[in-house]
Amino acid sequence: MMKEKETVLDIDRLSMILKTGRGAFTAVNQVSFQIKAGETVALVGESGSGKSVTSLSIMGLISKKIGTLEGSIRFKGSVLNQLAEREMRQIRGRDISMIFQEPMTSLNPVHSIGRQIDEVFRLHADYSKQERRAKTIEMLRKVGIPRPEAIVNEYPHQLSGGMKQRVMIAMAMACEPDLLIADEPTTALDVTIQAQILDLMNELKQTAHTAILLITHDLGVVAEMADRVMVMYYGEIVEEADVQTIFANPKHPYTVGLLQSIPSLETEHSRLTPIEGNVPVLGEISGGCPFRSRCKHVTEQCVQEKPPVIRMGKHAVRCWMYVDKEVAI
Repeated sequence: MMKEKETVLDIDRLSMILKTGRGAFTAVNQVSFQIKAGETVALVGESGSGKSVTSLSIMGLISKKIGTLEGSIRFKGSVLNQLAEREMRQIRGRDISMIFQEPMTSLNPVHSIGRQIDEVFRLHADYSKQERRAKTIEMLRKVGIPRPEAIVNEYPHQLSGGMKQRVMIAMAMACEPDLLIADEPTTALDVTIQAQILDLMNELKQTAHTAILLITHDLGVVAEMADRVMVMYYGEIVEEADVQTIFANPKHPYTVGLLQSIPSLETEHSRLTPIEGNVPVLGEISGGCPFRSRCKHVTEQCVQEKPPVIRMGKHAVRCWMYVDKEVAI
């Protein structure tokens, strides 16, 4: 168990260059951040902004044949991207766990639910066979699965999408990891089960000081769960602050657009304001600010030069509008 406030994950200038049929493109570009024990950090942005590639890079799940990683990923003193695959397998599932975005394809169709959760305990914990089964049933019950004693003997195709998602969450939380990476953890879940899962994640955070990297586009979940928020666009962190500041005083035009595109209970019959256009595809933007084609405040400088990161206290934003506000880094 990690000590509270101890740094669990330290990402320094992480870049991931993916090899495609059209050439090599940077999917994640010079991303740096830290997560402390017991802290929940949300990584938000539209699909295609680089959130999932960031999480897969941390887990070491992008093959060197597909992508080249630059920078460092430090976890509890070890540089993960310098470890052998054998050493990473010891860390995955025990010290770092991940809830994947697609439960339909993440579970093995030929093994029972019980066997797949049992494998986590068998690889990473010193339990007898009977203890592993009891722990497996306990985890299924914790994530709100009915009839857990029967479900352990069933197969993925017999479960709904929401049930599969809960099985994935049970597997990820089984060993009380120091870091939980949750990639859209409440997708396909109804609001009652979603609240139950978020409560379970909060309980793990409180009892085991588990650090959570929450990857989502659901700003309601962010408001409820996160301590800090990082907004990602085209593979870069464009804004970072504590959750209250992000919602009360967003600075980057992209963050403002995300918040304006969600409904509010306070304003009746107000029209939502969508962000025009789409996230550029890899390789489409070179130089300048990647958000410039969708920004209402674009200037010639935005087209010509990439904006620096501007820090205003604990609030950081990558935008030319704030370049005179504080020291650029």
